[in-house]
Amino acid sequence: MPARILIADDNADMIDGLSWYLEAAGFTVSSANTGKQALEQFAAEHPDVVILDIMMPEIDGITVCETIRQQSDAYIIMLSAREGEIDKIRALDKGADDYVTKPFSAGEVVSRIKALLRRSPHAPASAATFRWKGLALFLDEHRVQVNGTDVILTTLEFDLLATLMRRPRTVFSRNQLIDSVWGDTGYDGGMRLVDNQVYRLREKLVSAGMDPCPIATIRGVGYAFRPED
Repeated sequence: MPARILIADDNADMIDGLSWYLEAAGFTVSSANTGKQALEQFAAEHPDVVILDIMMPEIDGITVCETIRQQSDAYIIMLSAREGEIDKIRALDKGADDYVTKPFSAGEVVSRIKALLRRSPHAPASAATFRWKGLALFLDEHRVQVNGTDVILTTLEFDLLATLMRRPRTVFSRNQLIDSVWGDTGYDGGMRLVDNQVYRLREKLVSAGMDPCPIATIRGVGYAFRPED
């Protein structure tokens, strides 16, 4: 079954052009012109990927992104004409998986979607479970538990934790984490956005009862999964 893509933007010409490229690539595409419509169509269609403009009528894209992330692990790609890093941080902080700055190449967006879907949690995966004290990561189920209770993570947060838990005590630089987690999605968010993802992951694990958090900062190098133990 073709992956379903929802484009939410108030620019009809942009939607028409991008839809043509996506449909030519084999995707099923629908669209919305306002933030409210985007949420309504998401609830009705359950798309695999949402392409979402930040500046949307009725409900802004950041709010739409946050609302979707509270109920789904669908991939979210944010669009904005703004070039500031603050917008990228806000988008990723609310659960976006990628960020594209306008103007952009439709071919680039198609490539990023394909790269995200290649690591889809719904794709077949070999059964594997990683454990540390009360923390358990079930790779094949795309699920994380702390002391037997599920912890809701975004796809990027899950992939980040899985990367670290696969090789405990190994110190990963930020560039290595970008290569492993973002892969060939064309990530261009900068090192601070890696730090932001790690911060959010730690916050969720600690809130769930993992204290101290097993993700350690190695000053001047990067991050590791409890290298001191």
